[in-house]
Amino acid sequence: MYDQYIHLYEKLPLCGTGIAMGLVLTATHLAAAAWPQQTCKLLANAHVSYKAGTALLGVDFLWIMALLLKADWNPLCMPLYEFDTFRSILLLLCPVVWFVLATMAKEHLLPRALGLFLLLMAIVPLSAAFLKEPVTRLLIPIWWYPVLTVAMFWVAKPHLFRDWAAKVTGRPGLVRAMALAGAAYGLAVLACAILFW
Repeated sequence: MYDQYIHLYEKLPLCGTGIAMGLVLTATHLAAAAWPQQTCKLLANAHVSYKAGTALLGVDFLWIMALLLKADWNPLCMPLYEFDTFRSILLLLCPVVWFVLATMAKEHLLPRALGLFLLLMAIVPLSAAFLKEPVTRLLIPIWWYPVLTVAMFWVAKPHLFRDWAAKVTGRPGLVRAMALAGAAYGLAVLACAILFW
């Protein structure tokens, strides 16, 4: 049944995906570079932001439910192959797990939700770049593989977000340098998307 199945993510054009990724990276990192003090303050307080964590976790589970929901009108539905019989159970578990985490794991909820969001987000550009021809497409996995690694740590050990943020929040110069490097990477992705992809 799923032999010829192609998910929506795999149909995304490499050029459009690269432009979107480049614009987001460039804009967010330039904003951080322009306001390093505010960025440091945001990072320092992010791990205790329960409301933001609850909201982002809700977005995560709605996204997961969209991937699980099997309907003709749902282009995000993904195949589960031999685990397809568990689809309904997994759908029912999504709001339950969200409620349990939001009420019983309040500490460091935002880093955990952010890690899960990045895990869900990474598959979009990675699928668009998978087995495509231009070698410059490797800029996408080169960025996302370290992000995936960090995201898994934040999901499993969200206190690491607090510890890592504490190391940079007192050093606005370091934050600006890292932000400028991220902006430069975003510009490189954007340039390659426009010129080669």
